[in-house]
Amino acid sequence: MRVLVIGAGIIGSIYGWALSDSGLDVVHLVRRGKAAALRDGLMVDMLDLRKGRKRHFHGVYKLAATESLSPADGFELVIVPVKHYALAETLGELVLAAGDAEFLLLTQNWRGTAEIDPILPRTRYVYGDAKAGGAFSAGTLVAGLKAVDIGPPAGEPSTLAAKVAAPFRSAGIPTSLHSNMLHYLWVQYAVTGGLWAALVQAGSLDALLRDRDAASAALTAARECLEVVRQRGVDLAGYPETKLFLGNSALRRQVFGWMMGWMFRHDEFVKRCSAHALGDPVESGNVLRRPYGDGTRSWRCDAGDGELRRRHQAFRGWRALGTAVRQLRLKQRILLSE
Repeated sequence: MRVLVIGAGIIGSIYGWALSDSGLDVVHLVRRGKAAALRDGLMVDMLDLRKGRKRHFHGVYKLAATESLSPADGFELVIVPVKHYALAETLGELVLAAGDAEFLLLTQNWRGTAEIDPILPRTRYVYGDAKAGGAFSAGTLVAGLKAVDIGPPAGEPSTLAAKVAAPFRSAGIPTSLHSNMLHYLWVQYAVTGGLWAALVQAGSLDALLRDRDAASAALTAARECLEVVRQRGVDLAGYPETKLFLGNSALRRQVFGWMMGWMFRHDEFVKRCSAHALGDPVESGNVLRRPYGDGTRSWRCDAGDGELRRRHQAFRGWRALGTAVRQLRLKQRILLSE
């Protein structure tokens, strides 16, 4: 199978490296002028959790990069690991040039597919959720790879999902198939939105883990976000990971606090992936806003714009992430409704 990966960012490089290492023909489509910078490859420091693989890989990913695309290139699968707010524009530039290729959209979704379907028929794409993450540090991709989730957007037959999953499975990447990937993504997005709002309110990850009230607020926010998802018609009983957030017992909250503390302080994979999750201030604002556009009033963050910038800067400093947070544009009061 010939695979095209859009860009050479964190997620695309992680999966491109793994698929290429398994023997697939993988090419990265990059912006003009960037292919030359990648001629010598990309330094990779990977925590590889695939079964039977060397747990820590440190070396060069000799990626193939191109700055142009045409139907004659014969790609069978295009992997699109972009932010959800850039997806429609990216697809608009790709679909005709990609010929008959099928697409794996490795991105989040909250608004459904109305913006995507006029550009790319549902018969040609599936959604995915990366169980991977990391950050670039001094020119090296420091990352972790665990698995991937794949499925059709809204319960269609999963023939295409199984076809897209095949190269990942051949590369030894654990792959879970979902019959309704949008519902799965909404659940993940709701949990993330609730926890992130509490994280910003607490001021730092360490503060959230130390403060019992802040941890309780995180659970409450996530639970209220999940209620929005339930109102959208998602059967939360089908997602066992939500049970931790839907209960209201003191014991469950204690277990949650212990689990969060242990994972972020001791789980190397979680620490590497959190560097990716905390690295995009635009995405941070979207995560805070998006899950509450259904007329449902929920938990709110009362920090002002300047204070939110300061707190997000603290996260980036804590994770040693690079660029400033001036792009973060949060309203003075973030209401969990629109």
